[in-house]
Amino acid sequence: MRCRAPTGVVGVVRVIGVLLLALSAALVTGACGSNASPADARPGDPTLAAIRADIFNGTCALSICHAQPTLEAKLDLRNNGLCNLLVSHKSCLFPTKLLVVPGKPEASFLLDKLRGTGLDGTPDPACGTTNERMPLGQVPLSEDKLAQIEAWIRAGADCGGDVPSDAGVDGPDDSLADVASVSAVATTLHVGERTQVTVTLTHGASAGGGVPPGQNIIIDVNELDPPGVLAFPNVLHVDPGVSSAVFDVQGQALGSATINVSTGANSMAITITVISLTLSDDKHSTIQLAGPYPGHGGL
Repeated sequence: MRCRAPTGVVGVVRVIGVLLLALSAALVTGACGSNASPADARPGDPTLAAIRADIFNGTCALSICHAQPTLEAKLDLRNNGLCNLLVSHKSCLFPTKLLVVPGKPEASFLLDKLRGTGLDGTPDPACGTTNERMPLGQVPLSEDKLAQIEAWIRAGADCGGDVPSDAGVDGPDDSLADVASVSAVATTLHVGERTQVTVTLTHGASAGGGVPPGQNIIIDVNELDPPGVLAFPNVLHVDPGVSSAVFDVQGQALGSATINVSTGANSMAITITVISLTLSDDKHSTIQLAGPYPGHGGL
């Protein structure tokens, strides 16, 4: 059967009506499509927005866990400033550990909690009395989801715009300070000798919202360097407004090691070489450590 084009005023009105309905439907469909998922929240993407939607919202950000009113471990995963609560922010359970260290998943306590690794030790009783794998009482996260979080951290743990709603109200110093420079009194040591390393920040440390407030500085060595060459603290705490910190490094074995100092969104490094004692260096053999520090080689 052949269709005949409508004629007359009634036919023209019908055609216009059909076209308007079609256009309206197209606009509604387009609007729904654009609002269904933010560009940075595609399932499986290594972004904080996707991790929040794929993982936290359905397993951790619950009223009986990490959301109001419970706030286990004083961590609110529904908070609009989630990134600020995770990145370079110390764990309530273990104040010497950071939840997320940008670029370093192996140093991020968040992944330890989700994988069930490195959970020995006694947590701060002011925060909690147990240290169990998360999500508590649920099926552990799949390898795909763990890899999604690890990829986000390894890429730098970008906030993707997820910052506190009042960020910047008190000025730029409310943001996390970055590392501006790292210097040492001496970069060549004898075995048993110590030197001081100074870390300068781009501005006074952020309050950070932690207890106590301030920023943590993470210290480690390159993975390819020989182990045990240097002893040093793993973490330094910097009070709000303070823009520099000093720590001791001791030579323990022959060789060179590069110390990486990280906080905020970047890190800097300094290389220190340890040489052997000579017969005339007896004074060095009596040097004692002031420690102990929770660092490499027993410091």
